[in-house]
Amino acid sequence: MRNLFFTAVTTLSIFSASYFLPTILPQESEKIMSDVGSEIRLVACSATSARTSSLRNAELVSNIVNGLPQDVHVLLLVNDRSAFATSSNNSRVTFVEMPANSDISIWPQDPFVVVQGKSTTKLITPCSFNREDDERMPQQLASLLNLEVVHSEMHFEGGNIVCSEESVFIGYDTITHNSVLLGTATKSIVERFTKLFGRPVTVVGKSSQSIGHIDLIVTPLGDHRVAVADSRAGARLAAAAIDENPGLVQKFERSCEEMFFGHKDVSELRDRDGNSLVRPKVSGQTDKVMAASLLVAPELDSIAQQLSRAGYTIVRVPALIPDQDGAGNETLDEAGRYPFLSYSNVLVEKRQNRPVVYLPQYGFDRLDKAAVQAWASLGYKVNPVPGFSTSSMYGGGLRCCTKVLLRD
Repeated sequence: MRNLFFTAVTTLSIFSASYFLPTILPQESEKIMSDVGSEIRLVACSATSARTSSLRNAELVSNIVNGLPQDVHVLLLVNDRSAFATSSNNSRVTFVEMPANSDISIWPQDPFVVVQGKSTTKLITPCSFNREDDERMPQQLASLLNLEVVHSEMHFEGGNIVCSEESVFIGYDTITHNSVLLGTATKSIVERFTKLFGRPVTVVGKSSQSIGHIDLIVTPLGDHRVAVADSRAGARLAAAAIDENPGLVQKFERSCEEMFFGHKDVSELRDRDGNSLVRPKVSGQTDKVMAASLLVAPELDSIAQQLSRAGYTIVRVPALIPDQDGAGNETLDEAGRYPFLSYSNVLVEKRQNRPVVYLPQYGFDRLDKAAVQAWASLGYKVNPVPGFSTSSMYGGGLRCCTKVLLRD
């Protein structure tokens, strides 16, 4: 596997890692990597240990590694290498050690995007990125993979950007945020992102986003098709699950609480600053989340209509979406929240001429199965990846945890 890894590294780029001034932009032929298309070969994940974080995600990373094909190599960013047992039998994983004093999240999707030309790959970073020490992630990956890093003048997070061959989709908040900070019209911001990413830009939404990152609700499928989350369908499925077998729903709720710290016997931990962290209250909350899902449904319907008018064929996949105040923050003031059950935050590829989706599973049986059926009905081979209930309590799913660096 070592030979496969270095073949992938060589294929990625022949350029050395270096940092550029904001005025240097990608060449005309370079484009942001599409979320659809050829086979995935190399991804980055990140893991935090129990010694440095309340969120234990080593098991989740194992699920991701096992859920992806055997020919996909995983670069695992860690800030506490000694906390992870050496896996001598798993040559598919290469540990990438962050500086010992760094404090990273489990979301490598956000601090950079990948832009490629015929013989180049670059990691483009935003003007600033203030979540923990995640801005160091592209730096470490670039050093290992011998890549260029371009420091952009634009402000963005990778989770609010998704891409197809036809267009790069950017959430409304990213456009307006840049307009305010850079003191220029939104039309100019769209033009700048078009130049930076090498693809036409489609702005998703027409007002401030209720859901902070569009990759939780919008999935490009290629061929001018886009899947948009349907939280109204998610609420209906949850209601049906309660009517049919309330005990199973209660079991899911208890499991979210009991396994929040990685073991049901652990009910409280202290963070690095000595603050007490307790289990979140999930039991009995499904009714409230159903109501929250119905409240956000018109916004999702509006996005579906907007993209339809832009010429895309729209399909819908279920979602169960809790109230979003404070979502996407791994250091919530309160210890977590009800899981965001997104079946849009996925990885897709075409493998052996068949579309494949790697689909997060949360343990809510009725919704998990409905999502599998929804994707199968679209012609996808569905590969479920379990264990996402805890990460989704912090607002992220499979795509949030997995940054694709190389496709065939």
